[in-house]
Amino acid sequence: MTRSRSFTRFQRWTAKLRRRHLRASLPEQREGELLLLEPAASLRSQGWTRDLSLDLDELQDGRL
Repeated sequence: MTRSRSFTRFQRWTAKLRRRHLRASLPEQREGELLLLEPAASLRSQGWTRDLSLDLDELQDGRL
């Protein structure tokens, strides 16, 4: 790889890292993403409890 090509690749890589860092620091939602009002761990645990309760309901309905 020539020196100018490697320099260009390095510049593109650093620009990519800079963009990632800037996007991560933005507080507002990005286009096409849902705005999370609660922390992800809380949403995940609510989903698990909902799934478990639905599974229990299905088991109880099958036995009756």
